[in-house]
Amino acid sequence: MLRHRLAVRAPRSASRLLLAGAALVGLTACGGGEATGPGPTPTALKIEAGNQQTGIVGTALPTPLSVLVLDKDNKPVANRRVDWDVGPGSGTVAPVNATTDGNGIARTTWTLGTTAGTVRVSAQVNGVSPAPFTATALPGAPAAVTASPETAFLGVGDTLRIRAAVRDPFGNDIGGQAITFSSQTPTLASISSSGLVTALAQGQARIVAEAGGRADTVPIGIGPAGSGACGPLAPRTLALGEVFSPTPGTSSVTTCLAAPAGASADYALTLISTATSFGTATTVDVLGIGNAAPQGAALVDANPFTPQVELAASFGAPVVDVPDALERVRHTAERRELTPLVDEARDWMAARTAAGDPFRAAAAVTELKVGDALKLNVNANVGCSNADLRNGRVAAIGTRAVIVTDTDNPSGGYSDSEYGGILATFDTLVFPMDTAAFGAPSNISPYGKIVLFYTRAVNQLTPASAGYTIGGFFFARDLFPKVARNGLQACAASNETEMFYLLVPDPNGTVNGNKRTKDEVTQLNLNTIAHELQHLINAGRRLYVNTGAQPFEQTWLDEGLSHIAEELLYWRVLGFTSRQNLGLSDISGTTAKSDAFRAYGSQNFSRFYSFITAPEVNAPYAPNDSLATRGAIWHFLRYAAGRQGAANESAVLRALVNSLTIGTTNLQGVLPGSQFADYLRDWTVAMIADDYATATAAALAPAYQIPAWNLRSIYPGLRFGGGAALGVYPIATRAVASGVPQRIALAGGASSFLRFSVPAGRSALFSLTTNGALPPATLRYAIVRLR
Repeated sequence: MLRHRLAVRAPRSASRLLLAGAALVGLTACGGGEATGPGPTPTALKIEAGNQQTGIVGTALPTPLSVLVLDKDNKPVANRRVDWDVGPGSGTVAPVNATTDGNGIARTTWTLGTTAGTVRVSAQVNGVSPAPFTATALPGAPAAVTASPETAFLGVGDTLRIRAAVRDPFGNDIGGQAITFSSQTPTLASISSSGLVTALAQGQARIVAEAGGRADTVPIGIGPAGSGACGPLAPRTLALGEVFSPTPGTSSVTTCLAAPAGASADYALTLISTATSFGTATTVDVLGIGNAAPQGAALVDANPFTPQVELAASFGAPVVDVPDALERVRHTAERRELTPLVDEARDWMAARTAAGDPFRAAAAVTELKVGDALKLNVNANVGCSNADLRNGRVAAIGTRAVIVTDTDNPSGGYSDSEYGGILATFDTLVFPMDTAAFGAPSNISPYGKIVLFYTRAVNQLTPASAGYTIGGFFFARDLFPKVARNGLQACAASNETEMFYLLVPDPNGTVNGNKRTKDEVTQLNLNTIAHELQHLINAGRRLYVNTGAQPFEQTWLDEGLSHIAEELLYWRVLGFTSRQNLGLSDISGTTAKSDAFRAYGSQNFSRFYSFITAPEVNAPYAPNDSLATRGAIWHFLRYAAGRQGAANESAVLRALVNSLTIGTTNLQGVLPGSQFADYLRDWTVAMIADDYATATAAALAPAYQIPAWNLRSIYPGLRFGGGAALGVYPIATRAVASGVPQRIALAGGASSFLRFSVPAGRSALFSLTTNGALPPATLRYAIVRLR
């Protein structure tokens, strides 16, 4: 899986790599494997049929999806596995994976899901850019008319617009339907053809919306002139920073919010789907009556500190991230190729242990010396076959690791003395930091040390003039034995040692024309090493230490933990702790501070930017390994760890690495009291309310705070690709207008932020429904007063 490395300000010696307009983006790879067997290697996928179809929700598309797999000579590749990845809410495919026939073609049938709109499926082959299919899912036949609001309260003389929609059995709106409105109590309330109700007299009025023989009725309670929008519901005025989750009713979640006399009150409503599958779509209808637009600044928090920091990331344009898509396929392939070998590997380790574990016995460890020669497989795509052996030379030996350098590396690289300095940093900084947070690595190495292989093979992974840099990777195949017990299947191409692969300096651009200075590579690799060491620890402990564990963590959680490792590195280098609520003045103001943040701290902020600007379509546990997913899971893990108190942060991280389960099940088991859904809800509150303003922050309960970072201070001072400072904390919000319902669709883990105010001395009614009924229990929500 690729780890994005995004810089704050390019060092004077670094070349600026542009992607998607004005984005300086760097990437480092971590792991991946291709389950390919003998024969031609696939290099391309071509869509043959089935793209851009149109169908009715819940039905199978008439034309099967088919792709052609080609090799480098543009010839069909037979007998290759193709995986079909279905987007959230996009339905199902059968089969979920297929093997190419003699003509190199694989097929599947796509049955649309229940959500109307543009839906997606991608065909994936190891090491090849995916082939994306889209389709248009149309609503089904009319099944019901749904009117909004569910109920209302007016004073004599007040008006309210009733809005109605014709919907199919799955709750999708069907456009172009003629809807008529009528009043069953015309002496109490009248209604226009467009749905505008006028309250005429006190009483209980009933308004009907009808279309095609289907109807819905809205009861309206009418009180004296000047009556509030809440009717008999008791209004609730929240204190600054107070958080409130309304109690569900029988058919809706309804609450009445008020503002004190003399001052309007700004509120935020946060929503999050806690469905554990990102593919589960939850639709919610939000309606406010009697409220006003938010009065306070939605995004900007006053910050007198002069912006000094440049955060290189995509701003105002999407990141076209081909390497991420490729790495996700590789990561999937790694699990597919190695999972069948897990039992044999564990038996192999058990036999070694029973025999006294000779590799761990000091007398039996192979003592390496500087200058010793090793041959190492550097194939980054294929796990257990097609070894790409490179000649290595031992350049430096440390307490915890040994550096081996490819003898074919470009000139102008590190000296042995410089490699020794790198190892000293690993031994005294990175290794103790990562092991304290995540646990000790396994030890299968015949050398008793971790191997850091500096090889031009990593440089070769980045094409010429690419908008990214692949800086290194860890491959779990190296933890598997070459030969298992009793002749059972094993991983013949394994290096059979704890190791990872790293970028090397190339000041002359010998490899693919990409020039790499020593300073640039040193800075990049320190982050890479911290990141990859977490992967190595996680994989090794799951395979050989916690032997009852599922052997491979989900990509999003494994990556999130490695991004935490990067954060720990930044704090360790700068001497910070995790509870200082660091702001812009802490990370900037001097060249040294800015350079350090650019090198070690900025990457997570750029990833989180991708998430927070589009939270309704991204999530911390989306199975796509995107920038937004990585940013979301980093921030959620930081929030969850911080909530435990300073003494217990590492315990949460270590528990996630040492769990027997993976993914959301792992999080559910590790978070205290099985409060996964509560943590997600409270995290949404923290994202919008923490550090909003001094008075709000002072009153906010600890459960809604993130003690490590003051994001509202930092983001306004960040610049993107040399442009102007953001000037804002870029959280995407919706403004709620009175009487205008909003329909929001959320994938599992996705969230939405809605802002509104209540005028001074007034009250407003708010309701949440799903297609006229109570939202599912997996939808969690909270209201917080911001000002």
